Amino acid sequence: MKLPLLLISALAPALLAAPTNARTYLPEGALIAPIFTPPTPVVQAPLPNIRIDASFTVEGEDDTTLTIQRGAASIEPSLPPPAPPAPAAIFREPTAAELTEQASYLRRSISLGATVYDHKVSEINWTDPQTGQHFQAICGFDIGLLADVGGFIHAGEDYSLSLMHSDIEGAEFAQIRTDGGTIIPQVPLGIIRITLGNPDHPTAIAPLYLIKDLIQSEKQNLTTYQAARKKYQQQATAWAAANPPIPQDQTIIFRPHRGSRYLTDPQPEKKVATAP
Repeated sequence: MKLPLLLISALAPALLAAPTNARTYLPEGALIAPIFTPPTPVVQAPLPNIRIDASFTVEGEDDTTLTIQRGAASIEPSLPPPAPPAPAAIFREPTAAELTEQASYLRRSISLGATVYDHKVSEINWTDPQTGQHFQAICGFDIGLLADVGGFIHAGEDYSLSLMHSDIEGAEFAQIRTDGGTIIPQVPLGIIRITLGNPDHPTAIAPLYLIKDLIQSEKQNLTTYQAARKKYQQQATAWAAANPPIPQDQTIIFRPHRGSRYLTDPQPEKKVATAP
């Protein structure tokens, strides 16, 4: 949604000042390190003791079978009729207060994509939600420290953060350093360099400075948290490799309900019971 230029201009001074006027930090309890525990084994439920009217079986992978059965009619109550559709909303122009609230929501909703090189330089891409303009920046910090961190606080306001990133490190990083066809971005520590988009756009650039401030103020906590996440992922991967799923035959039973085309005689068991 594009907002009126007048409203964006009115917000610009506050947005430009925001990164330097207050500390950016994580809310209490935001970084709860996951602890891996092996999952509880799944117990296969027994098949219900009901009449089966039709059945067919197909062979699957690993010499398993999938059986589909039509069982006796359901005894559950009839489903209620669907609720009537809601009346169509009447369009109206948003008020100044609603526009301001929408602008505040967009400003505090940050969505980023990034590639991190050797945990030192981040190539960050995003789209300004107010104008739809695309931006890219090379930043001298590891934005991957914010993986799985859903939000933060700045100047008493709650911000949401959505981050999708990939790490290029170790052998992969060493390989592309010598690859003449790949250019590794370079930027000094802590520097933000805009490489795509208007570098003077206040509302679009401000989130990066908040991110930089957040990483600087919470770096130790974030480093500890990411180490715990990595340990969790390694333990989960090792457990899954040591405990591959055991292929099993599967049976699915469908029970027709009232109105089904299968119920030409919805209660055949009663006919048998009452026959002379």
